[in-house]
Amino acid sequence: MLAVKSDIPIDPGIYFLALKEMSEKGLKSPHGDGFGFLFSTGNEYGIFKSLKHIWDYAHPFMEMKLGIFHARKASPGYNTDLYHVHPFISEIYAKTWVFAHNGTIHGVESKGIIDSQYYFERVLKNLKYNAPEDALLKTAREIEAEKKFSSLTCILSNLESIWVMRYCADNNDKLHTLYYTEQKNVKILSSEPLENYIDIEGIESFRELNNHEVIKI
Repeated sequence: MLAVKSDIPIDPGIYFLALKEMSEKGLKSPHGDGFGFLFSTGNEYGIFKSLKHIWDYAHPFMEMKLGIFHARKASPGYNTDLYHVHPFISEIYAKTWVFAHNGTIHGVESKGIIDSQYYFERVLKNLKYNAPEDALLKTAREIEAEKKFSSLTCILSNLESIWVMRYCADNNDKLHTLYYTEQKNVKILSSEPLENYIDIEGIESFRELNNHEVIKI
């Protein structure tokens, strides 16, 4: 899972390459059950989903100011199909909301949707009366009180800003991590350190998010 944001248009190819490597060779790899991405230029946006392995995808990207990328590793019991590929999108409360999730929520019995879509639906309900950061934390605490889960770590965006939350059931969880990297004019959030997979120069800031932490970029 990866998100990028910049004030100027950028080519996200190098960051996508890192996610490809991460999905094929990184923690809990392979993540080969489809992939998707959302891009926004500020004037237009689009979403792409595929059931191909992300590491087999070589299509060139248009420049963008905001991007969210996700390679899926399906939780046991769920089908592999395009409907269940992240990121998910919904237009509600006069905003377009985009969501991606890493982890498993156990005991979700909503017909036709996976645990991540169930999670997104609950976030959307809480967005009606709460700011995005508060909506994410409120939803996570509600689910934590009701169900067992491995991780509620996620990305949320309204195409203008990006909020990310690391929320794991186990404080020592090393499989559902999030890292913030700032490189020149680009802010990046990734499941693993980018430099583990690509040569990246000009890093101005780098850190791992704490458990139950939400940040906005």
